[in-house]
This record gives sequence, structure tokens and C-alpha cells, in this order.
Amino acid sequence: MLGPAVVTAEFKINYVRPAQGDFLVARASVVHHGRRQAVCRCDVFASDDGAKVFCATAQGTMAERSMPS
Repeated sequence: MLGPAVVTAEFKINYVRPAQGDFLVARASVVHHGRRQAVCRCDVFASDDGAKVFCATAQGTMAERSMPS
């Protein structure tokens, strides 16, 4: 959305339960974006025997990096 020159302005993660299983699945989406910043969300699930269990959620704000003049 913003291009390759971004910095993390804010980041928060909530751990709901231990991630137990064979592998993790992360699903991310852009909640809102403007010209200079974007808010993103990611939910993490642990998977074992085909069952996915919600483990964590994260939200972050990415900002376009200012280039020196």
C-alpha cells in the first residue's frame, strides 16, 4: 500500500494461548490506509490435525519514511 520505504510507528500483540501444534497460520489484512500510513491486523492460529486454534492477534501502524532533503 505504501511502498518499500516504511517504518513501524506502533505495534501491539496479544497472546491468547500457547501455540501448540504442527505449524502456525497467520492471516493479515489492512484495516485502513491513507497516503502516508496504514493500520494492519494479523491473527495467528496454531494447527494440529486440521483443527485451527486462535493463539494471538496483532495490530500495527506503518508510516511512510520521510526522505531527507
